[in-house]
Amino acid sequence: MVINMLRKFKNSEHGVVGIVVAVLLIGLLVSVVSLLQMVYVPRWMEQKEAEHMDIVANQFSQFKFTVDTLSVTAHEYSQISSPITLGSKEMPFLQSARAYGTLDILPNACKITITDKTETISYILGSLRYSSSNAYYIDQSIIYENGALILSQQFGDVMTVQPAFSVNDNGDLNFNIFGFSGLGAKTSITGYGTYPIQTKFSSSETYDIFNIEKITIYTLYKTAWSMFFNDTLSNSMLNFSIDDTEDDDGITITFYDTDDGYRPELFLNVYEIEIQLSPGWIE
Repeated sequence: MVINMLRKFKNSEHGVVGIVVAVLLIGLLVSVVSLLQMVYVPRWMEQKEAEHMDIVANQFSQFKFTVDTLSVTAHEYSQISSPITLGSKEMPFLQSARAYGTLDILPNACKITITDKTETISYILGSLRYSSSNAYYIDQSIIYENGALILSQQFGDVMTVQPAFSVNDNGDLNFNIFGFSGLGAKTSITGYGTYPIQTKFSSSETYDIFNIEKITIYTLYKTAWSMFFNDTLSNSMLNFSIDDTEDDDGITITFYDTDDGYRPELFLNVYEIEIQLSPGWIE
């Protein structure tokens, strides 16, 4: 009797079937996780990083609004805070990489020179630049420069928000320019959290300049500025040309006499804004 029971137990296939089912389930689970990891996680993370870049673009628009507000109030004690989100976190359960970002104050990134019939005056202008370190989405930079917002990436740059430059019906120019200076020694932060930027109005000056011959802007984003000036001035009565500078570091708008011998008058507002960044690694 005992021998027959042992024989039946040895011949039973129930244990083997259980092991096979377990192996198949594990293989199925591994296949599903691998499919998620190889196909869907990169797509999800790319979308997440693209959405983060949209968030930063909106935050830079808010920063521009902050600077414009300070220029309107023009009070030396005016201070406004605006946030910038430097990066995005990885997914909590699946393996993925975290996106980081760097925020820089560049005090000497841009220069504008204005030439009339008697002299040339120059203004050194700063910029605020966010540079992404994405793991899945294309890296981009978003720049606030002299009242404009510029999106820059590998294949070029485009102006997404225009500066305060306009031409009135008489052909005269109105231009607001902004100089930036960083408070303290720290002018760069890197991380992935949301960080508030403190901005403070410093000073302003107003000029009325007659018979403008040239406006030159030295910038890393010549294409964006050239397209903007060309679009704005083309609808005016002015006679002008836009060319690269001799050293090719910028563009020059040259104004020529119109049929009645007129060259534009420039109403220029110059604002100085101070920016405070906190030292260290921001999380």
